[in-house]
Amino acid sequence: MKWILAALTIGASLSTSAQVWKTLPKGVRIVGYRNVVTSKVNSNFNQFRSEKSLGGQFRVDAATLDQIPAFGGTLQQALPPEVYKNLSVGEYKVDASAQFNVQGTGFGYGITDRVMFYGEIAYYQAQVSAAIKRTKGNTYEAAADYLEQHNGGVMDATIAANLRSMIDADARTVQSFITNNYGYKPIGDWYGTGYGDMETGFMTKVVDRGVWGLMFYPGLILPTGRQDDPDILQDVGFGDGQVDVFSELATGYVFNDYVNFGTTFRYTYQTATNKELRIPSSRDFTLSSDKGQFNVKYGDKINWMVNGTFGVNDWLSFTPVYRFMYQMPSEFNSNYGQADKFLAYNTDKMEHQVQLTTTVSTIQPFLKKKFLLPAQINFNVVQTVAGKNVPKVGRFELEFRMLF
Repeated sequence: MKWILAALTIGASLSTSAQVWKTLPKGVRIVGYRNVVTSKVNSNFNQFRSEKSLGGQFRVDAATLDQIPAFGGTLQQALPPEVYKNLSVGEYKVDASAQFNVQGTGFGYGITDRVMFYGEIAYYQAQVSAAIKRTKGNTYEAAADYLEQHNGGVMDATIAANLRSMIDADARTVQSFITNNYGYKPIGDWYGTGYGDMETGFMTKVVDRGVWGLMFYPGLILPTGRQDDPDILQDVGFGDGQVDVFSELATGYVFNDYVNFGTTFRYTYQTATNKELRIPSSRDFTLSSDKGQFNVKYGDKINWMVNGTFGVNDWLSFTPVYRFMYQMPSEFNSNYGQADKFLAYNTDKMEHQVQLTTTVSTIQPFLKKKFLLPAQINFNVVQTVAGKNVPKVGRFELEFRMLF
């Protein structure tokens, strides 16, 4: 659940028209508000880019038990390879879902006719449901029978008797074990609110030839958002805890008053930060009772967007949008060399989104002196259609912008 917000680009966009290189005139202000409601998130696109249940499934077997300090690898030494391979405490499924309601606000000011300052921040409400269910029982009896039939020694008979007397671990037992042995808080419903990271920067109109233009804007993403808790498996962080530095280019072309195209490209450098994290002992088994300090460098991001705006008249237009995101693998550095590799494994992300925006705007009528106030309302429908290590999520957005 720690990465689920990767697909939610929530900030209150302050673009005032479909021409992506336009900035505010000198002395003009803009305020923006966006409300985002997501669909219920039940699945994600995994490392193989296939859709998979969000909670996932896991099997507690002999190898899993050997990673617990109380066992310390003794099962592999005591059991024959065939028994060790097939011994299972049970198979389990975590039913999980999440839903978000986000309110973003932004402000912009035209410093000159070519340079505009802006800032934006979002407030999150997140609800996560998670429950452990058992899907398959143990293999104690089969393992004990195998020992008695294929070996039959006194030691094997003792081990077989011990296997038959082992506790049958239902879902509540596993929940209790995770809580008591590893120190995590119980898996269940979680609700959180808080601010996300704040974005600020300067939009600079480099070229404006009327029918086409170029904008460059550098900016920062400040770590104002709530970070996730290493003691809560199902929680969601609203920020990642470090400063990001980005640069973006935007350009487009206007065919006529009602048809234009635009595209943007952003590169984000994520600076390193220190975090307290759980120290995993395996790449595939990340539960751990130990914590340590890690220097974390999340992977840099590439974002690309292309859109086309088709106006019906001065008041109404439709804009289909395609968005692509790629995040490079993350790096972890600490005194725990193997744990660094385990945490860094499979941390790159990729996402493809489609969007349809319906815009009702009074900006052009205002400029033509046909309306009193310059404002804009957008209705956005967004869907993640493919990706890697990102949630499959849809969302509906309502945006309002006012110039004054």
